Amino acid sequence: MKRSLLFLLFLYSAFSLFAQYSVTGGNGIPLLAENDTRNKLEVFLLNGLNGAQISFTSTESGAHQWYKYKEKAIEATPVPSVQNGNTSFITDVEDGCGYFVGSPVSSLTSFVWMIDYSRYLPRFFGLEIEEDEDKCKFLKLLADVEAEAIYYYVPTGARVNLQRNYHLSYNTQEWDEAARMFHPKTEILSQKGIISEIPIEHPPLENTAFTLTGDTFAEHFGIGQTIRTAEYQAIAIEAHYTFDTDKEHADNEVHHNRDALGGSAPIEYTFTAYANEPAAAFYIWKIQERDSLTDNLTTLVRYTDKVLRYNFEKEGTFIVQLEVIDRQSVCVDTTNTFSVFIDKTYIQIPNAFSPGSSVGVNDELRIAYTSITSFKASIYNRWGNLLYQWTDPAKGWDGRVNGKFVPTGAYFVIVEYTDAHGKKRSKSRDVNILRAKE
Repeated sequence: MKRSLLFLLFLYSAFSLFAQYSVTGGNGIPLLAENDTRNKLEVFLLNGLNGAQISFTSTESGAHQWYKYKEKAIEATPVPSVQNGNTSFITDVEDGCGYFVGSPVSSLTSFVWMIDYSRYLPRFFGLEIEEDEDKCKFLKLLADVEAEAIYYYVPTGARVNLQRNYHLSYNTQEWDEAARMFHPKTEILSQKGIISEIPIEHPPLENTAFTLTGDTFAEHFGIGQTIRTAEYQAIAIEAHYTFDTDKEHADNEVHHNRDALGGSAPIEYTFTAYANEPAAAFYIWKIQERDSLTDNLTTLVRYTDKVLRYNFEKEGTFIVQLEVIDRQSVCVDTTNTFSVFIDKTYIQIPNAFSPGSSVGVNDELRIAYTSITSFKASIYNRWGNLLYQWTDPAKGWDGRVNGKFVPTGAYFVIVEYTDAHGKKRSKSRDVNILRAKE
């Protein structure tokens, strides 16, 4: 007798190795809610058990013996079934029970747990908005939801809570950096387990209602519940900015840190503010100058508009700050603060150049410079006669007078300029004209 039982247990284990379960019945398509591969257990939800059926198919021939368990598979009791060839099925399916064909102690046996979900439908009674102390950054919803816990037992007897999943949705806005604009967006949050308080870590950026739906099991069967709040008046602010300049630094204009915002003065920037309207209502730009010795800030500009155009003519470090405030003057975004670095004034006159000698190589006298607001360069010969002048620091002298190259030799250059502090200065030196051929 013992040999026969062991043989049957081995046979059932072999069935499980090459077998699969199929679940049908109830209202709608049964849902595989959990696939516990570690315990070889599949948890199915049915919307009612009318017409419920579990079938088992094996690639091996032989009789199938079904079992049912409440908590531990080893304490299972036999269940009658109908078999046709290598497929068998049972119809007397109960809620909250596990079923299997094979040995409960074999590692090859797989299991099915059945739940009549119609007995566990959640009920929604209320959904309210509660503002946090820092209501500009956090909100929470208070949900009055009644939902009985759903459990199943793995074959070893351990009880597991089948987590419900709900969806909370609301409208907001999302910043598009490439397009420089906000786009409408529907935020969908997943909420698992018991939901009495739902934190909203990113409050909506536009007026909206919050909608709670679920659970996802009910949605699968087309019987999901929905509840909605009254419309929430958005106060959270999210601000962004862009900066643009038309200035292109000349080849002989020295910019010490090309990765930093700023450069050689004078340089005009256009600063443009963007925020989530219509919640955002007030825009304030500030430009402050930082004292290099004390680090104190002096306000230069306070401008109440979205767009600010400012011409930086002085050297130094400038702090640009954008503030955007909501219509109710409750929330303000001051996170957009950045620095503009304007280089110190610099003038460098070369000591030689070779016009007409090698085209494109050192054939023009150009003054290297940084941060000057006015400029005039004058060329004199050895007798003090003025030969040439120019006022655009990006340009230079090609060594010609009246269309002809001047002779080689020493010439005198005087550069008069206004520095980045508004002071008029001058610099001069001898410049040698070199030429391989006359």
